Amino acid sequence: MLSRLDRISAVVARITEAVVIAAATAMILALVLQVFSRYVLGSAFSWTEEAALGLFTWTILLAATTAIRDGAHVKLDLLVSWLPPKARLAWSSFVALLVLGFCLVFAWTGTLYVEETLGQVTAALRLPVSYVYLAAPVTGALGAFHALVRLLVPLDLTETDSFA
Repeated sequence: MLSRLDRISAVVARITEAVVIAAATAMILALVLQVFSRYVLGSAFSWTEEAALGLFTWTILLAATTAIRDGAHVKLDLLVSWLPPKARLAWSSFVALLVLGFCLVFAWTGTLYVEETLGQVTAALRLPVSYVYLAAPVTGALGAFHALVRLLVPLDLTETDSFA
């Protein structure tokens, strides 16, 4: 059961990585188009900066969820590496629990914020503002899922790239 959950988490992370690559590519294209239109055509498009900002938000937050899954966030593990394996496992579980809690709060408060912005639209694209803010509850839920998997199926703590 736990290995199946870990495999599902891995598949979700790979799909997320593909979405991150697509969003980052679209963001870069929007920024290149903005620079081109401003300096070559002499008049910038009104929508490119807004599109890039929304894509940047989604890209960064989604990428953070895959880092939770892979244990790739920046960490100071000098003291943790000196701990015996059982203590490292306990520390890893504690950190996974903290990350899980943070992600659940992020998802919940993000949902509340999306609800507050319903009906508002962006200035240039005239898209619902909630499309950008939806990144918080979506990535909070994804991050919570990956943190839960890390809590139930810890990474190999013999390596230096542990979760905590």
